[in-house]
Amino acid sequence: MLASHLTASNRHVRLGLLLPLLLLPLACGDEAAPPEPVVRPIKILELGGDASEQVLEFPGTVKAGQSAEMAFEVAGRIEELAVFEGQEVATGDVLARLDPRDFQSKVDAERAKERAAKAEYDRTLKLFQEKVTSQQQLDTRQRNYEVTRTNLERARKALEDARLVAPFAGIIARTDVENFENVQAKQVVLVLENDSVFEVEADIPEQDAARLPPNLSLDERTVRGKPEITVSALENRAFPARLTEFATTADPRTRTFAATLAFDNPGDVSLATGMTANVLFHVSDELIGETGLFVPVAAVTSDPSGQPIVWTVDPASMAVSARPVEVGTMSSDGIRVRSGLGGSEWIAISGVAFLHEGMVVSRAAN
Repeated sequence: MLASHLTASNRHVRLGLLLPLLLLPLACGDEAAPPEPVVRPIKILELGGDASEQVLEFPGTVKAGQSAEMAFEVAGRIEELAVFEGQEVATGDVLARLDPRDFQSKVDAERAKERAAKAEYDRTLKLFQEKVTSQQQLDTRQRNYEVTRTNLERARKALEDARLVAPFAGIIARTDVENFENVQAKQVVLVLENDSVFEVEADIPEQDAARLPPNLSLDERTVRGKPEITVSALENRAFPARLTEFATTADPRTRTFAATLAFDNPGDVSLATGMTANVLFHVSDELIGETGLFVPVAAVTSDPSGQPIVWTVDPASMAVSARPVEVGTMSSDGIRVRSGLGGSEWIAISGVAFLHEGMVVSRAAN
């Protein structure tokens, strides 16, 4: 019993002697290295140094510069539809005809009445000159004659209106009827378009319209706004445009101002009425009376005191630093920084809520 107790004691003694020896290498070695700092990937915008211009963009729809829904002024049966969709026509070309027989008959009947009334008037005039009849009788014959002349002109006009003539050179964009179909007066028969020039109509929000200086002519707005048209179907292509109309009264429902811009058909691409487009205005500080640099809204945050800041990135160390800024107007293009940025900095445009002074970042893929 005593031997067993001594043996257990010896084991505890040996363990007590060995434990310091086991811990000795840890105490004598190098201290554990601190963890590597986490490098946060963020999106970075390299400012270009030009703080004098922003681009305003508004949606619109392409349409031909000249377009006419062609219709007869009189009702009748189509005798000939002389054109087809996509056909080019010249000014004065006959596009369609109604059956002219009824209109010609009306002309013949009114001409006969006009001749009879003329003869009666001439006879009465001679009698009046011979003092055989009264002034009242002569006036009555003259009125009858004038009425028949008017009726004859109307009949001739109806006969002329039985022919549909192109008012300008263009292309037949659409036909809505067929040969031998009966049509009513004012019923659209076809659509004629001239696509040498296209137009785009856009609605300008009141907050953007209000920033423009007053009393500018359309030409001045074109020169200073440098408008362009982009078409959704054509990537990386912009067409110089000119402002042809700008409403001076806002739409009461949408609070927008209607603007129409025209641009020449480039000829090397197929544009058509109905294509979706965007109107771009390159708005300078001089035009809107403001200065500063537009940056993405996500780039601007605030410090604990509420001061707006932008996080700048040192290109050499990739460390961030808070830059106090003064902000101005906001639009779909971004937010204007009136002061605090020189225009050539690198700034963070993502993850700004997680940054702190001196933090090292990396460039994330856009």
